[in-house]
Formats: sequence, structure tokens, C-alpha cells
Amino acid sequence: MLRDILKKELKRVFTDRRLVFSAFILPALSIFIVYTIMGSMLSNMMDDIEEHTSTVYIQNAPVQFQKVVDEKKLNMSITYIDMTEDTTSIKEQIKNGEVDMMVKFEDGFLDKVNNYKNLEIPPEVKTFYNPSEEYSRESRKRFIEIALNKYETQILTDRFGDINNVVAFDVDRNSDESIVVDEKKASGQGISMILPMLIAIILFSGAMGIGMDTIAGEKERGTMATLLLTPVKRETIALGKVIGLGIVAIVSAIVSFAAIIASMPFSSKMLTGGADMNLGALQFSTFQLIQLLIIMITLVGIYVGLICLLSVRARTVKEAGTYVTPVFMVVMIAAFSTMFGGGATELYHYAIPVYGSVSALKAALSFELTMNQFLVTAISSFVVSLILVRLITLTFNDEKVMLNA
Repeated sequence: MLRDILKKELKRVFTDRRLVFSAFILPALSIFIVYTIMGSMLSNMMDDIEEHTSTVYIQNAPVQFQKVVDEKKLNMSITYIDMTEDTTSIKEQIKNGEVDMMVKFEDGFLDKVNNYKNLEIPPEVKTFYNPSEEYSRESRKRFIEIALNKYETQILTDRFGDINNVVAFDVDRNSDESIVVDEKKASGQGISMILPMLIAIILFSGAMGIGMDTIAGEKERGTMATLLLTPVKRETIALGKVIGLGIVAIVSAIVSFAAIIASMPFSSKMLTGGADMNLGALQFSTFQLIQLLIIMITLVGIYVGLICLLSVRARTVKEAGTYVTPVFMVVMIAAFSTMFGGGATELYHYAIPVYGSVSALKAALSFELTMNQFLVTAISSFVVSLILVRLITLTFNDEKVMLNA
């Protein structure tokens, strides 16, 4: 009889074209289109910032400095102004985003540079920029790294003859040789920043969309009462609905997950917070993929159990939605907490429902999940799912709840 109930639930979903479109195809298409557009927009924005020709004013610049400045290399349009010129309007333009930056060499800069032996405080080069403007922040960073560092090196060379004489040692002369990194792990850490949060929310959304209608909808339409009057055991009916919803939720999650993967060539920078990622380095072994699948299935078990239990207690779909919404908020908080933090740090954290599963997904995607962490996550989620299923079957035997008495 369990097979008949399960067959009925799956047939109801997969033979309804509108339900298939709204539950599987539309979310996947939406994810692909939205992520692709957002990823492309982020890449275009970063390219635009790099290619932007900055408008910069430099006050009281020494002639020697003007000779070392390469406007083309800096990608800046520089206007030099005298020390006596009023800069109030320039600062106002920086505030409004019309000018990117102003640099001011303090009065008597060269004299102080030349009399460095008699000074307690070195002369100052002050920058004025707007941190709320991307162009302004990037201009300041580029100017300091390229122009000011080069000018300082030249001053020290003139002062000591050879810059190497004032340097006791170099740190990372060849930075490329200093980078010792596992490309696979680095790429995994990039993708694990946002993806576990997305998976956790998508799994819940996929189960919530159909889950409330599976039980609360049937109670509202009166078909549940008819079903309960059949000779089939109520535990069997409850299990059929829970398993059926679990299968639908997993299919929905797989379709949505495939949409995320398909959008990654365009959305990788968005998923990693703007960092570069080598997608070719992401090579999961068969065992790691099985671990990911088990974590997601057991997480779906918790979601389905919670949604079904709340739907059983509700009289209508609307009432079920009222009950499920706070749970969805808790799921989102748990998912976001792993995004901004490092996820679970102690082994017992992986036993916390939802939070432990999302942390395990994060660790698995960054190739850091240990066997103990995996087992604690999977077993605790499975036990919680069994408890929820038991509560659902007990509720199915409550006439007052099931018949909306």
C-alpha cells in the first residue's frame, strides 16, 4: 500500500504540466538567468573600474615627481595646481563623484626631504578621496602602489646612492614563487563561500512549494478525509506522503543545482565575492560526490519532516504557510551564518540540524570535510528526520487534527 500511496503522490506532481513547470523548470530557468545576468554585470563592473580613466588633481607636486609620473600607465588624467590654489571646490567634486582624487604635497616638501636628518617627522603626502566611490578607491590604490612608491624609491636612491644599501633584506622578491597553494582547495574555498547557502535555501524552497499542498491542501479540499476513511493504515499514508515529497524535493534541488552549475562560467565571480576561480581545478572524487549527495538528502529529510509536520497541524494551505515561514527564516539564518563565518568549528557543531549540514556542505566543497564530520552530520540529520516522521505519523492518528474538528 505504501507503494500505491507513493505512486499516487508522484503521479499527481509529475503528470501535471503546470506543476512540473512551476516546481522544476521555472526555478531552474530563473536561477540560470538571474545568476548569469548578475555574474556578467559584476564582471562588467570590475572591468569598468579597471578601465576607468581617473580624474586627479595634484597640489604642490615637486618637478622630480612630475617626471616619474606616467599618466598613461596610471590611466589617470592629472591636473597640477599650485599650493596657493583654493581646493574647496575640488573636495566638493570628490564628494559628488565628479573628481576621483586629490593629492597634496605639504608646504616645503622638498626642503624637508633634503633635511631628513634634522626631522623627527617625515614630510607628508596627503590623499583626499571618496571611499564610497569605486573609481575613487581604485584611483587611490593605483596611485600609491605605482606613483608614490616609485617616487619614494627614487628619493631613497638619490639619498643613499643605491637603494639596496638601505634595505636589510627583501621579502618575497618573486611573489609568484612564494605562493604555495592547492589549486583544487583554493577553488573549492571560493565556491564554498556562497554555494552552500544557496543549496540550503533552494532545497527548502523546493520542498516548501509542493509540501504544503501535499497535506494541508488535501485537508482544505476535503480529499484527505476521504483518504483516511480507506482501509490503508494512517502510518502508511503519512510515510507515502513524506517519501513522495522527499523525492520531489530532491528532483527539484537537482534541477536547481544543475542550473547553478550551468551558470558558473558567467557567475563564478559573483559566487566567490569577486575573487578569481579556476573551475577546471574543481575535481571531486566519486566518494566526495556521494558524501555531498548524502548530506543533501539527509538535509532534505529534515526539511520535508518539518514542512509535513507543520502542514499536518494546519487547516489550510494559507495557515501552513504562516507556520512554515518562520522556519524558513531560521533556515536562512543558519545558511547565512556559514557564509559570513567559517562554519562549524567543533565536531559537535555538525550535529546541529540544518547548521551542521550547511557547514558540512561548505567543508565538502572546499575539500576539508573529515570522515567524522561527515558521519556526525549524516547520522544526526537522519535521526532528526526519523523523529519528525514519527511525530507526523502520530499526528495522522489524531482525529481532531486530521479532520479539522
